[in-house]
This record gives sequence, structure tokens and C-alpha cells, in this order.
Amino acid sequence: MNENNKPEDKTEQIIPAVLYGMQRASTNYTEQLIVKNFKDVKILNSSLARCLPAHRHFRLYDQKFIIPDQQYYNSFTYDDFSSFKAHVNEVSEQEVRFFIVTIKDPFSWYLSYSRHAKKNGFPMNRKIFNSHFVIDYNLFYRKWLAFKKQAPAEVLIVKYEDALNDLSLFLKNIAGFFGMDSTPDHIINPKKVGMSKKFSSKKLQYYNQKKYMDLLSSRDKKIILNLIDEDILSLYDYNKDLSSQV
Repeated sequence: MNENNKPEDKTEQIIPAVLYGMQRASTNYTEQLIVKNFKDVKILNSSLARCLPAHRHFRLYDQKFIIPDQQYYNSFTYDDFSSFKAHVNEVSEQEVRFFIVTIKDPFSWYLSYSRHAKKNGFPMNRKIFNSHFVIDYNLFYRKWLAFKKQAPAEVLIVKYEDALNDLSLFLKNIAGFFGMDSTPDHIINPKKVGMSKKFSSKKLQYYNQKKYMDLLSSRDKKIILNLIDEDILSLYDYNKDLSSQV
């Protein structure tokens, strides 16, 4: 109760946020980490229309011809972050304060995304490398990197691998982004989310020891390395030890 003996308005305590990322880049896992560990945060993404900016996999870049699935096709372009944010607020019918974007190592992501594309009937060639997937990845994250430069207090890009390596630090960084003083005393780490399989120690080794690199041919590794945006590789340490693996 406040000093006037009136119930506190709980809506004032809610932190409105939206979450974005490519398919298979840990958006479901990151969302569960946030909502289970930060009770005051509300994720406002909509799953109804994939062509609208409130969807977590929305393709916000200008080069719409590269979008791999018609469900995500849209004609919206944004000159800057403020125009994108205004559109998100309009579609959400709420004022969004924070934008969180998940990113994943492009090599492990390509393998996972290719399986996802095959399962969902995306246009792809099953015998040769699908370079348009990597271009889609580049365009998506380039746009978000530009938005992050324009609004660093409103846009946070988080690495899936950081959550695996040190979850406490991962959540501490998110808490700081939200303006919180601390993380929960008891951290909840979901072992299974969405359509994914249950997370196991074997899967943890797969990522931490980069065993996914063994599943890519040397040719495919070189193509990814040649196509992927160098800023993404260097900014998020995805170029570390690559020389010995490609």
C-alpha cells in the first residue's frame, strides 16, 4: 500500500521488452531465461503475423528478396531505430522500452537452420551449400548492429554461447541492461524449451567444444567464412581459433 492507502499499480512495475533473433538462434531459450528469472519483465512479441515487426524473427532489413520463407515476407523498411521502434509500438499497442537480440555462432547456426529449413519446406538445395541462408543471417544482424549503435541503451545483443559458458554473468548483463541492481538469488535454467530437445551434457559439449565444426565439410566452412560479415565474427569472437578449424 502507498501512503494514501491505495493499492500500488502493478503495471508501473512491469518492464516491457521485445526479443528478436534468427530462427534456431536461441530465442525461445533466452525468452525463458528472462521471464523465469526476471518476474517484472514482460516479453511483448506476437506470434500471430510473421510479416509484422512484433514477431521475433521479423526480417527488418531492406533486401526483401533474400527472405527464405514467404510467411516472413514484408515491404517495411526503416531508415533508423526510432522509426522501427515506433512501428513496433504501434503494432504492439504498448510502449516498448527494451529490445533484446539473440545471436549464435554462424557455423553451428547454419547446421541447425538448414535442418529447420528442410523440415519447414524453405527453398533450398539439399546437395549444395545454401549461401542465401548466410546472407539472410548477415543482413539480419547488420541491421541490428546499426540499431544498437544508434540506441545502445535500448538494444542489447546477447550470445547464446555466453549463456552456456557462464549463465550467472549472462543474466547479470541482462539485469544491468534492464536497470536492475542484481540478479535473482536462485537462477532458473530451463532444460527444455519450445520445439527443442532436452538439453544434455552431450549437447553442452557439442557447443563448448565446437563439435559442430566436424559436421561441416571443409568446403562449407570456407564458404561460410568467406560470406559471413567480418564485423559479426570479430565483435562476437566467432573468429577465435578459426584458422585451425577451417
